[in-house]
Amino acid sequence: MTDKEIRKLATYIANDLIEKSISANDNWKADNAEDHLVGELARCMTLQNVYEDREEYEKCAIMKIRVMQINKKLGIDLESENDDEI
Repeated sequence: MTDKEIRKLATYIANDLIEKSISANDNWKADNAEDHLVGELARCMTLQNVYEDREEYEKCAIMKIRVMQINKKLGIDLESENDDEI
């Protein structure tokens, strides 16, 4: 295949995927805000770990702040949980 044919095929596939996603049923969406927040919490914690492994501490700190904000919205008090372990 030539580059032109590959680009044409890629455009066709992308357009088809866009059409399918627009017409798709939205059953995959979270039913409530708490489910969405838990998913976002997992994503942020994963990114925090990745950034820590890469030693990108500024990004890690941003994710830590985001995790604390989400925990607050979920009503999770990590301070008191840590006190129980002591």
